[in-house]
Amino acid sequence: MKAPLGRWLRLGGKVAAVAGVVLLVLAVRVVTSSRAELAEGDRMRAAGQREAAVVHYRRAARWYAPGNPYSDEALSKLGAVGREAEESGDVELALSAWRAVRAAIMSTRSFYVPNGDRLEAANARIASLMATLPPPPIDAGKSEEELRAEHLALLSADTRPSVAWTVVLLFGFVTWIAGTFAFVTRAIDDEDRLVPAPARRWATVVVLGFGLFVLGMSLA
Repeated sequence: MKAPLGRWLRLGGKVAAVAGVVLLVLAVRVVTSSRAELAEGDRMRAAGQREAAVVHYRRAARWYAPGNPYSDEALSKLGAVGREAEESGDVELALSAWRAVRAAIMSTRSFYVPNGDRLEAANARIASLMATLPPPPIDAGKSEEELRAEHLALLSADTRPSVAWTVVLLFGFVTWIAGTFAFVTRAIDDEDRLVPAPARRWATVVVLGFGLFVLGMSLA
């Protein structure tokens, strides 16, 4: 037992080492790309090209990783551009900046939303700015506060997939594929004939896995 255990431990160590190297390379890529986009955004902003700066700041913010300071700084500078544009009466640029904050954060969410406080602030500013624009005919007669509340409700709606049903989906997919493989290798003999007992067992696994996959897809 010692020799097989030792081999498994060595294999596990190698896998962990390779995974660590891959993660390190990805982290370096994320941080360096974020820093480069942030620097380009600063250059555009200093040159008075604030619209172009917003584009680069958004890209810098989207290169998100826990602990990446450049992503956070890009979000801060997008907020600064948005506030400056509001103060100067440039609603279009302000909307562009705040929408960039929202887009960057939404693109990095998974089972949790990073920078949730910044997202709430961006949603509030977008809703307020949208409420000042001429409303479509269907909203004619509504007050600015009513329009703001409606915009904010839409922006704040939680459209994330359900974590629980996503797990069901993934489990069903793995079960479906594993059952299919087992059916082909264990329920069919060397003369391509079905072996009844394994065929029933693994067919049940395939059907169950596929059912869980479809259920997870529909409810996630």
